[in-house]
Amino acid sequence: MPRYDRGDILMELIELCREIKTEIIQQLNYYRASVYKAETGELIEVKIKHLQTLAELCGNEDLCDAFRDYEEMKRNGWKFVIPGECFLSHRVANLFQSIELMFEVMLQDIHLANQDDRHQLTKNVIRNRKQLLSICRQGSRQWQFFNGI
Repeated sequence: MPRYDRGDILMELIELCREIKTEIIQQLNYYRASVYKAETGELIEVKIKHLQTLAELCGNEDLCDAFRDYEEMKRNGWKFVIPGECFLSHRVANLFQSIELMFEVMLQDIHLANQDDRHQLTKNVIRNRKQLLSICRQGSRQWQFFNGI
């Protein structure tokens, strides 16, 4: 079994998040043009939950806070949307802007974590491996990486 350091694991988690973001953007484009908004919206929400799971695995409280903001916006954010603007697109855009900023900070500080943080991330990934593997596309590079931990 190969040993990976915290930086490798964090980079793979962030890359997986970015791939899911790309899938969500594609689904949003379909959502805007589709008559099947309920079904497509549900698929987008499932992908958002996957992102939230990955954010929790990263262990960054600011990143997790962005998802709490997303949930709050889902409940009350419609008040702030410009008439005619897609509410789901607005929420998702705000979430993506927040998490992308967090990813950049996390990548810059990737090697500054203390020893406890390094071990905690590995423990979280190992403990949640099945859930993590279910999020990855089977056979993908990320799937192989997390399966090998």
